[in-house]
Amino acid sequence: MTLKTKILTSLSALAVIGGGFFALTTLGVSEPAMAQTVSAKSVVDAAKARGTIGETPAGYLAVVGGETAAERNAMNEINIGRKALYTRKARDENLQIEVVAAVFGEKQIAKARPGQKIMTARGTWQTK
Repeated sequence: MTLKTKILTSLSALAVIGGGFFALTTLGVSEPAMAQTVSAKSVVDAAKARGTIGETPAGYLAVVGGETAAERNAMNEINIGRKALYTRKARDENLQIEVVAAVFGEKQIAKARPGQKIMTARGTWQTK
């Protein structure tokens, strides 16, 4: 069973057990814009296009190599915002932060554009 399948199964079970409504779309598909400033997003988008910063399965951005100080600072700003978003979502849904972050990470990796760097589940970088 893959990590994604385990997470989705766990989330589904929690939703059924809790008797409430739980939609995976509430896990950050439309909210990441609130987790970053416009300038940080543009700096990171450029760094992702250059291949110096990439998305990870853990739901955070990470350095691939060759980044500038401005890129690292923008990445850190976005990661801080993401952690706040994951914490809020986890609290609202009574889940662990890591579960929320992993679901978001899978979505970010799926959204990555061709040529961008993504981290595999084994922790190695590959170009999408």
